Amino acid sequence: MEIYLQGMGVSPGIAIAPALFYSRASFEVPRRPITDVQAELMRLDEAVAKVRRELTSIYKKTVDAVGKAHAEIFRVHLMILDDVALRDDLAAQMEQERLNVEFILSSIASKYTEMMNNIDDQRFRERTADLLDVVDRLQRHLLKSDGPLLRHISEPSILVAQDLAPSDTASLDLDKALGLLVETGSPTSHSAILARALEIPAVVGISISQKSLSPGSLMILDGTSGVVIINPSQETVEKYQTEQQRLQSIQSHLLESLLSGPACTKDGTAVTLESNIELPLEIKHSLKMNVQGVGLYRTEYLFFNRDTLPTEEEQYQAYLHVASELFPAPVTLRTMDIGGDKFVKYLQNYKDSNPQLGLRAIRLSLAYPDIFKVQLRAMLRASAQGNIRIMFPMISSLEELRHAKAILQEARQELSSEGVAYNPDLKVGSMIEVPSAAVQADQIAEECDFFSLGTNDLIQYLLAVDRVNEKIAHLYEPAHPAVIRMIANVSSAAAAHNIPCSICGEMAGDPLYTELLLGLGVSSFSMASVSIPLIRARIAALNREDAKHLARDILQKKTAEEIKTILRSRLEG
Repeated sequence: MEIYLQGMGVSPGIAIAPALFYSRASFEVPRRPITDVQAELMRLDEAVAKVRRELTSIYKKTVDAVGKAHAEIFRVHLMILDDVALRDDLAAQMEQERLNVEFILSSIASKYTEMMNNIDDQRFRERTADLLDVVDRLQRHLLKSDGPLLRHISEPSILVAQDLAPSDTASLDLDKALGLLVETGSPTSHSAILARALEIPAVVGISISQKSLSPGSLMILDGTSGVVIINPSQETVEKYQTEQQRLQSIQSHLLESLLSGPACTKDGTAVTLESNIELPLEIKHSLKMNVQGVGLYRTEYLFFNRDTLPTEEEQYQAYLHVASELFPAPVTLRTMDIGGDKFVKYLQNYKDSNPQLGLRAIRLSLAYPDIFKVQLRAMLRASAQGNIRIMFPMISSLEELRHAKAILQEARQELSSEGVAYNPDLKVGSMIEVPSAAVQADQIAEECDFFSLGTNDLIQYLLAVDRVNEKIAHLYEPAHPAVIRMIANVSSAAAAHNIPCSICGEMAGDPLYTELLLGLGVSSFSMASVSIPLIRARIAALNREDAKHLARDILQKKTAEEIKTILRSRLEG
C-alpha cells in the first residue's frame, strides 16, 4: 500500500530508488585514568593531522565538483579542527581529571553541543553538525574505528538518515546516491546547500523512526514539493518516471539556452526570474543560472554564529560584495529577519512563549533602532556602488512601515551630513507575509516602491498552521482558496498603484503554481537558483491571457483539492 509523506523539499528533482539507511558512526568511548597528559595530547595531535588531511582532500574534491565557494564549508571544519581554545580546554580538563583524551573530547563536545542547542535559533543549532562532524572524525582515529563510508554505496539508492554531516554529503557517490531523505535540517543547512550544488534531490523534516519504511523499500522522493512516497504502485512509478524524464530533458536544454535572454511566455510577456540567497557561496550558482537579480538576500546570516554584533563596515563589505557580483542586476536586501525560529543571543535574552508571533523581524529591528540603523547605513553605503533595494520583513501595519522608513531617513541624513555617498533614489519595499498587511495592501502600496509576497509565512499565518510540525503539515496548503484570494488581493493592489509584485516563497519555485501566479498578476519570481531552469521552461510554455483566464476560474473554486486538480491537469497537459 502506498504511503504518502510530506516533508520540506530543499533540493529539487525526482529520485526513484530503494531506501538505504545510513547512520553516522556511534562510538563506544572508554573512560580510563591516565598519568601522562602530554602523551594523550600527542595522540590527539596525530589524529588532528590525519583529519586535516581528510578534510583538505574533501575540500579539493568539492572545489573540483561544485566550485570553491561551496567548498568553503570545509574551511570552517578546518578552523574548528585547529581551534586553539578547544585544544586548551581539552588539555586543561585532562590535567584536572586525569582521564583519557577520547573521554574528555566526548565530554567537551557534549557541553558545546548542549550550549548551542539551547539557543533558540534553528540555523545556529544546525551548525552543531559541523562541530560533531569534526569530533566524529577525531574519535574514529583515536579509537581506530572505521566509520561507514558513503562513497562505497553498492547500488543506486535513496539515502535515508536521521542527520547528515556536510562531509557525508560531499563524499557521496553521485552515481549511486540518487536522493536524500534526512529527518533533521532545513534549506539553510550546509548539507542542503551542498545537495543543491551537487543537484541531488533532497527532502528534510520527515521522521523516519515510526514510518513503514524498511531497508530496500522502493521510494519516490520529490525534492521540489517535499513529497515522499513509500511502496508506490506501478502506476505511480510510471507517472513519476515520465515527470523525471521530462524534467531532465528540460534541464539539459535550458542550461544551454539560459544566456539567450530573459524568461518569456509564448505570447511575448517577459517575466523576471531572480534568486533567493543567504550565504555568499550561493552567488556563483545564481550567476550560472543567469538570474536577473536577487529577489531576496537574507542578511541575518551575518548576525549568527558569533558573540558580537557585526559592525557597519562588515555589513557594508558583505552587501557590496553581492551587489558587485550581480551588477547591474538588482539585489534586494531584506533587513534582519531575526527572532521566531532565528534567535540571536545578544539581541534577545528571553524566549517568547510563541516565537512566530513574538518579537521578530521588523518588530525586533524597531525595538533596537540603533542596531537597525547600523544595518541601514551599511545598505545605503553599498547602494552607491551597486543596484540595491531595501525590503522590510513581517510588516503588519502601515505604522510599522512608516516607523521603519523614518529610521531609514535618519540614516540617510546622517550619511549626508558626513559626506558619505549613497543612492538617493534607492527603492524601498515591503514583504507581504502577514494577513493584516495583505488585507491592507492597497494602503501599504501607497507608501512603498514594491511588494514581495513571502508565501511561506503568509500561508502559515493565514491558515494557523506550523509548516514544520509533522502532525499538522498536511494542513499547510498553498492551494487553499483563502491563500489564492489573498495573493490576488495583494497583486491587484500593487497593479493599482503601479508597483511591481514579486513572490519569494516556496510557491515561486513550484511549477504547479507558475501559471496561476502569472495570471494573478505576479510580475517577478524569486527562488532557489537551482529551480530557475524548471520555472523558465514552464513560463515558456504559457500564454499570459490563458493564465489570466485560469486565475479567474480558480478564484471561483471552493476547495484546495478542486484547485490542485485543475493545476495538475494544466501542468501535465
